[in-house]
Amino acid sequence: MKKYLLFYLIFLSVFSTNCSKEPSKEKDGINNPDYLFLDVFFGMSRKEFYDYCWEMNKQKIFTHGTGNTSVQYRLENELKEPVFMRFYPSFHEDKIYEMPVTFTYDKWAPWNKQYWSDKLLEDLLVVFKKWYGDDFQLINHPSQGKIYAKMDKYRRINLFIRDDQYVQAVFTDMRKVEAVEKKAKEDLEEEKK
Repeated sequence: MKKYLLFYLIFLSVFSTNCSKEPSKEKDGINNPDYLFLDVFFGMSRKEFYDYCWEMNKQKIFTHGTGNTSVQYRLENELKEPVFMRFYPSFHEDKIYEMPVTFTYDKWAPWNKQYWSDKLLEDLLVVFKKWYGDDFQLINHPSQGKIYAKMDKYRRINLFIRDDQYVQAVFTDMRKVEAVEKKAKEDLEEEKK
C-alpha cells in the first residue's frame, strides 16, 4: 500500500509540475524558453514588470529610454564597446507575450562606421548564442536583409538590422500569437460596426 501511495505522490507531483501554466523563473535563456533577459519572462504580468523596472530604476540599473517610451539598460562588458539596450513589452491579457528590443552602440554616430548596425549585428549574434544557444539560422529576407532566427519550443527570437544605427531583436511567445491575432481581428470588426 505504501509503495502505491509513494508512486501516486511522485506521479502527482511530476504531472502537476509539467501542467503548470505559470512561467518558469529559471534564469537560463538556453534551457528555459520563458526567460528573456535581465529577469524578465514571458507571462510576467504588467504590474510585475512595472514594479520590477521601478525597483531596478531606483537601483540605477535601468533608466528610461528615448522619449520615456522604453526601459534602457547599458550592456557594459558583453561586447567590445558599451551598447544601449532598450525594450518595452507587448502584453496580451496583461501578461508579456512579445518583447521588441533595440540595441545601439553608445558611440554610434553617422561618421563612426565601425559602430554601425551591420557590425553590431555580428557582435550581438555572438552574445545571443552565448545567452540562448548556438542554433540561430540565417534567413536572407528579400526586403529585410539578414535575419538570424531561432525557435526554442514556443519562443521565437529574430535578430536583424533595423537601420544604420539600430539592431532589433524580437522575442515572441508563439503560443499567444493566434489569440492576439484573433483579438485584433475582433477589435477591427467591432470598429467597423
